[in-house]
Amino acid sequence: MTFVDLAQRPLARGELQRFAQKFGALRLFDEESKAYRDAGLAYIRLDVVDAFERLLADPRLLKLPLVRCGNGVSTGADQTTLKSWLSAS
Repeated sequence: MTFVDLAQRPLARGELQRFAQKFGALRLFDEESKAYRDAGLAYIRLDVVDAFERLLADPRLLKLPLVRCGNGVSTGADQTTLKSWLSAS
């Protein structure tokens, strides 16, 4: 696994697309974050394209960590998936 500081290096469109395809762009928002509240996103209905573009433009909105292991992807604190990946390696 590789750690990438999104404040230093922005997430590539293709990389975010992998997560959006698996989970849907709307589920990638960290609804408890200050950035989400400050953007007023709880009160706005977003379509998938707009949600994806907002996430790409402001990584503070993302539910972290985003983890990729081979072709698998995980978001948030998904301990079950992370443990299964570690035990398989």
